[in-house]
Amino acid sequence: MICNTIHVGPNHAALTCYLQDKSAAMPNTDVRPAALIFPGGGYQYCSDREAEPVALAYMAEGYNAFVLRYTTGMDCPLDKALQDAQAALRYVRENATTLNIDARKVAAIGFSAGGHLAAALGTQSEEKPDALVLGYAVTIGATWAPMGRVGEPDLAALVSDETPPSFLFATQGDSLVPVKNSLVFADALGNHDIPFALHIFPTGEHGLSLARPCTSNGDVARVNAGVARWLPLSVEFLQDIWGALGVVKPKPELTAQMGGGKVGLDVPFRRLLKKPAAAAVLQRRLPEVIGILQQNPLLAGASLRQLSGFMPDAYPEELLRSIDEELAGI
Repeated sequence: MICNTIHVGPNHAALTCYLQDKSAAMPNTDVRPAALIFPGGGYQYCSDREAEPVALAYMAEGYNAFVLRYTTGMDCPLDKALQDAQAALRYVRENATTLNIDARKVAAIGFSAGGHLAAALGTQSEEKPDALVLGYAVTIGATWAPMGRVGEPDLAALVSDETPPSFLFATQGDSLVPVKNSLVFADALGNHDIPFALHIFPTGEHGLSLARPCTSNGDVARVNAGVARWLPLSVEFLQDIWGALGVVKPKPELTAQMGGGKVGLDVPFRRLLKKPAAAAVLQRRLPEVIGILQQNPLLAGASLRQLSGFMPDAYPEELLRSIDEELAGI
């Protein structure tokens, strides 16, 4: 393994790179996905408990890992940390060949304030990571008020169609960063039809990291076997959207949800209407459906096939087949 630290961006933030050796016995790992990790610490410091241990855990799952020690300090504008995150993402992608990673498979993984930074990178930055993993992340601007940071935006309001697929986890027992931070961000992702997974565990205080003894700092309250499942669950989520090392294939339904694959009767209306050609087909062939969706926007997550199941007389099979063929030709 190669481990070295470089400095990136205008603030010279430290980026530690953990790169696994190539092996002739494992040629499918010559190019790996990347885990870009932002530790928490309230933007006052970067927690060791959410840094190297997390990097090593993702390395065991086939990733090359990168830990960013971004700019911190009570009087330091959060914009500087975002500059650091943008510089780190840019460095990783521009040096993908040397780093033995796939530049199209970079997950920004953050905890607490680091989760806020990862979410900001996925919403506020022009160049975004390919996935987010957000652990008990701050996303509601008012959460920063007790620390003297006033006027920070709600990141959920900045979620767009370009926000990457996201894995979120938090605990109901977190009294420092209320679980609502994760809930509202997940709701915004759903409104934009962004693939996401949300895991809310019933117990566990703030700052659990891996929730294992190795990241507990000797505090038994930071060991929680239930919450520790977040890491394998996040790996499974990333495999579902990316596949894994040429062995595991992405899930077709998630590929379609991210804009790939063919359109057809099984694609939700929300996604069909984002494609002008598909929207034109619906407007021409089924104008009454457009009216239904305008009256009840909640149905936008359903597909034409699902709608026809409730109203078979209104949508004969011959009509559906014809529309499906027309959509498939787009």
